[in-house]
Amino acid sequence: MARLPTDVETEIDRFCNDIKRNTYTRSADLALATIFMFKKLIGESKWSNASELITLIRSQAHRLNQGQPVDSITFNITRRILKLIRDVSVRIIHGKNEGSDISLTLQAVLNDRAATSTFNDDDNENIEENLQPKTQQIRTNLPDSSAINNVEGEVSVQRLKPELMDDLNWYSSDIELSVKNLSQQALAHIHANELILTLGYSYTVEQFFKYAASKNRKFHVFILEHAPFFTGHKMAVNLSALNIPVTVVTDSAVFAIMARVNKILIGTRSLLANGGLTAKSGTYNLALAAKHYNVPLLVCAPTYKFSPTYLPSFDPVMCNTFPSPENILSYESIYQSSLDIVVPMHDYVPPELVTLIIGSGMGNAPSYVYRIVSELYSAEDNDLERLQKESLK
Repeated sequence: MARLPTDVETEIDRFCNDIKRNTYTRSADLALATIFMFKKLIGESKWSNASELITLIRSQAHRLNQGQPVDSITFNITRRILKLIRDVSVRIIHGKNEGSDISLTLQAVLNDRAATSTFNDDDNENIEENLQPKTQQIRTNLPDSSAINNVEGEVSVQRLKPELMDDLNWYSSDIELSVKNLSQQALAHIHANELILTLGYSYTVEQFFKYAASKNRKFHVFILEHAPFFTGHKMAVNLSALNIPVTVVTDSAVFAIMARVNKILIGTRSLLANGGLTAKSGTYNLALAAKHYNVPLLVCAPTYKFSPTYLPSFDPVMCNTFPSPENILSYESIYQSSLDIVVPMHDYVPPELVTLIIGSGMGNAPSYVYRIVSELYSAEDNDLERLQKESLK
């Protein structure tokens, strides 16, 4: 069984304490810190093959994600790294260029089918005979599913570690550039003289607005203040510094101003596999008002915020955080010791209230999120949610 060195154990404890103290103010910083933690674990721990490494990471998943919602970024990064380990293992065993060979063979079949599409029905037998060898070649190139499931035990640490570290470095770079790549789509969604509504502060949304303004796109931003935390004031100050016209609006006035708004642009904490999202408290009311007035709701979300958690497993407690209610009601004003005050930080917004999800690559409908999630993570790792629940019992 793989073991953890003492300094790795210490680093994991420090990382967990930083999360509890909310040291990471930006989601990208948390994602990068999680990857750095796993790189240290992979680089300094004792393991002999990919199978042992996967077991080691899964055994530490409940510690790294302790106290975090099951759709949190640390969970997503954990699952993504497990997927990378499996992908690298398959790539080593079956060859690096296998995927491109399959694509070229498939393209040849499609080209032949297009070239023969003008033939008569009498030529169908000849067409099938021409396509049969190439179709058989695709089947031959595809790795056997049973072989894929067993490659982890065949890949040694000497072969796996260098390539895996390269992939993790690439993954870190992708996260660092995710907001920049996302914001470069701003001109496709923000048009001249539009009135755009947002909620509170989001670094991703701020960069989205800044990029559009840097290209001399004129627009006006309504900002809901997001009480009781009032993060909307920070957004207003930052946008005003770039001469972007802003108006701060109270949360209760969202329905009154919705008829004047052209579109809504918000950030999110996570995107669930069904296309729904968990976002700042107040987002659900905002989405309902937008639905009533048929105002499009656009969500900015880098791919590391995509979570494989589905709605049937959504738990308002497991998928939420509850800060101190001091901002709502001071301790001095509480006269009953049995009074419970709950301050949820996030709302769940169902996919039918979301118009478009703007990711790092392109915009997608909420119904397409499940497809992206299936490419990012392995189905074998969906039980990390169960491990998290068991660790809390």
